Amino acid sequence: MIVRFYPGPDRHSVQCCNLCPLRTQSPVPTGFVPTDTENLYTQVTQSIAEPYGKTYTWEIKQTIMGLQRDEAAEAIVAALELPLTPAEYVQISTERINRVMEQCQLMPDTEKIYENILRDLLKSYNSPYPWPTRMKVMGTTEQRTCTILVNDLKLPCTVDEFLARFRRDQLLHLGGAPLMQGAERLVRHLHKHNVPIALATSSGADSVEVKTKNHRELFELFGHKVMGSSDPEVKEGKPAPDIFLVAATRFQDRPTPDQCLVFEDAPNGVTAAIAAGMQAVMVPDPHIQEDQRKHATVVLKSLEEFRPEQFGLPAFT
Repeated sequence: MIVRFYPGPDRHSVQCCNLCPLRTQSPVPTGFVPTDTENLYTQVTQSIAEPYGKTYTWEIKQTIMGLQRDEAAEAIVAALELPLTPAEYVQISTERINRVMEQCQLMPDTEKIYENILRDLLKSYNSPYPWPTRMKVMGTTEQRTCTILVNDLKLPCTVDEFLARFRRDQLLHLGGAPLMQGAERLVRHLHKHNVPIALATSSGADSVEVKTKNHRELFELFGHKVMGSSDPEVKEGKPAPDIFLVAATRFQDRPTPDQCLVFEDAPNGVTAAIAAGMQAVMVPDPHIQEDQRKHATVVLKSLEEFRPEQFGLPAFT
């Protein structure tokens, strides 16, 4: 999301993260997607890689996050040495993403719900849920997930028993999957105060349509949307600054980059925002290393921690 901020008598510079003082002469256009679909892409990528005996590791994922569709496909095929062309990979992944999103009814935090379900189940067996195991099951079928967990963690139950409990708990919990914490509050607050906001995503128009169909009313609050994979003006994907620069030019008053604030979760997105001359609020995955967070203007654990007044924006009331 990219936000546009406006000058006012109460605006002031704020020193954050030992970086340069923030320039808050105007409220920011905001460029982020208030949904947590990154984990969904991880699952789909691993499901494609698994039949070829490949693993989509965290190290590879970090180099891919934020890239445009075609660039990401080329990088994934090369990194995993898949016997596919980038175009074939795009076709397969698009079909699977659309199918999974429809099945999940576009509830953006479903991956976190799945993780919590499995954590609670494993806790009942006095077993942890270590990160390497979590990465191993991402993108696998329910049967495969449960087989890996029972065997690798040496659980005192059969795969069928664990699978039955897993499916039962899914029915109990998946119906309430929320938007990313703090996202709806922030978007509605900015819109209420007439702060221009835009969506800037590396996804293509078709993918965005699928991802947002159950949240149409919220996404209608965005003044405009830039979808990097299908927008001809976006020549290069993140970490290049193109997508944010294009988004900024489409605000009615065409703000300068220092009048724009970007919300991002991926290192490539933060790099793109800074390269564009904008400020960046980062809400990273907990496993992203400290050295990949250092260029962000502010790093938050959740959007609920965001304080608009630090950037010259109207405070929450």
